[in-house]
Amino acid sequence: MSARSPRRGRYQTLEDEGGINLTPLLDIIFNLLFFFVVATTIRTEESFFELVLPESTEAPALDRAEPMTELIVTAEGTLIFQGEEWEAGDALVEALRAAKQESTNPRALLSSDGSARVQQNISAMDVLRKAGFEDVIQRVSGDL
Repeated sequence: MSARSPRRGRYQTLEDEGGINLTPLLDIIFNLLFFFVVATTIRTEESFFELVLPESTEAPALDRAEPMTELIVTAEGTLIFQGEEWEAGDALVEALRAAKQESTNPRALLSSDGSARVQQNISAMDVLRKAGFEDVIQRVSGDL
């Protein structure tokens, strides 16, 4: 019989061609990709950074001879006017307008807790401006 060379079929294996099998490498890569996707925390919340505002060492003394209209901002952001808690809205603006008309002093005092947010202080300033106070003095202290 004649010696025949081995027949190669239509489908050849990688071992026949001497190539490198990449399947285990791809398995490892996909497993690592899956691990990092699952292990990574997705942050959907807004991130805030702490803002340290400068402090004055020599603030001018307040002239307490004439009583001023005082609005207090607590650490929690609550607005206090004449001993009552208020929301920053039209009712507070009207109460401040009435207090301005009764007072002889056109200035207002905004007393803020040192740990109150800046946005809360700005909202209180806006309320005082809407009530007609042009001259607003702001005092920041540790605990109110």
